[in-house]
Amino acid sequence: MMPVHVARGQAARGENFSVLLNSSGTAPAPGAQNPSVFETHPGPWGKMKCAYVYLEAPASLIEEFPLPSPIPRWTFPASDLPGLPAFLARAGLSQSLIDTLLTSKHLVKEGAFVHLLPPLAELESMTPETRAIIYAELSKHPENEYHADPVLIIGTTIDEWYKGSRLRPELIAKIKRLSYMRGEAIAFSDIPVLLNYAQSDSEARVIFKACTRTRNLMIRLMLDKSANADEIIKYWSLGVGIRRKDLEPLIRSVIELDGVDDLGIVHVLPALARKLLYTYPGLDMAKHGVMPDCHWTSLNFFNYEPHEYLLDARLATSQVLEQFTPVEPPYQFADVLFFLDNTTGDAFHSCVHLADNIVYTKNGRNILSPWVIMRLEDVKKIYLYKGNGRVQGFRRKDIAIEKKAGQQSP
Repeated sequence: MMPVHVARGQAARGENFSVLLNSSGTAPAPGAQNPSVFETHPGPWGKMKCAYVYLEAPASLIEEFPLPSPIPRWTFPASDLPGLPAFLARAGLSQSLIDTLLTSKHLVKEGAFVHLLPPLAELESMTPETRAIIYAELSKHPENEYHADPVLIIGTTIDEWYKGSRLRPELIAKIKRLSYMRGEAIAFSDIPVLLNYAQSDSEARVIFKACTRTRNLMIRLMLDKSANADEIIKYWSLGVGIRRKDLEPLIRSVIELDGVDDLGIVHVLPALARKLLYTYPGLDMAKHGVMPDCHWTSLNFFNYEPHEYLLDARLATSQVLEQFTPVEPPYQFADVLFFLDNTTGDAFHSCVHLADNIVYTKNGRNILSPWVIMRLEDVKKIYLYKGNGRVQGFRRKDIAIEKKAGQQSP
């Protein structure tokens, strides 16, 4: 099914839950002795060595954001108020806590919404299961910013995720206590609670900065003397000479050079992707009234300068319908992978396939969301956790036609 509407990509963040929360080890990648470093499967793209690295938003961006209130708040539509006691009881809250939440001290009515202000101690003592039920309901309402868009820890442990951060061990322990499972990812929504334990204004900003932390891949193409230059150049140039004049001299020179046997993957990406990768949007990008998202990122992949009209969902949809054709796996370099709603066909996320199910992506419009490289299976854990979506590949028609012509030529 073709996407009937390109919706705004949202930033979102299995193994045994107790193991993930309490162990300092990481989830091993297939065939890797060091789980933070692994090699992809060999293929026409060549051999690739990958390493997990962590990015945090720069201090210059953090300074632009007001810190959230340290008072925890749960916001529901006012129409839900009559049913809240029963819902909270089903979620596992005690009757005494429910009665407390519904007192005038802890319940504030504001127009079409009601705000519950849970006591700090009781909120911290909630079980992960209760937290997951309540926060899943809160995530339906964008007024609950950190429930709708939690910190997501994927494929590793909380200890490993924050290993290189400036968080004190006591704060990491609090994150463990306050985390819950969202599908196969560990989720953390209680940034306001964590701010209660900041010892200074500067540490409060350290906490907020650490909560922007994302895991992504640094990748190097292995180009030793045994590398198949023709096959590698063909793959990354799409097989019919597109971009070949830019890639061939560099790849052949690295293979021939003694003492150098790899090349950062950034050097084989198109110019705009090369410029944006591992960076955060600048405040100057807000001049268009809306920040770049996943669809802007995917559809601008081959453009030297970004086409800003792709910020408009209607025009982005039009480009997909007119210039792309659906394809099935195995995906090739530059295929755009749309995450489609099973019911409506709407695209709620997209990314660009690079090689061996590794993708280039931006997870949401948020200025604190960088352009990164991730494994497709990890992106699925962010966006398909509800089980109501699927991935559909799309290939530019000009690429598909030229590749087919190249394959048929004598």
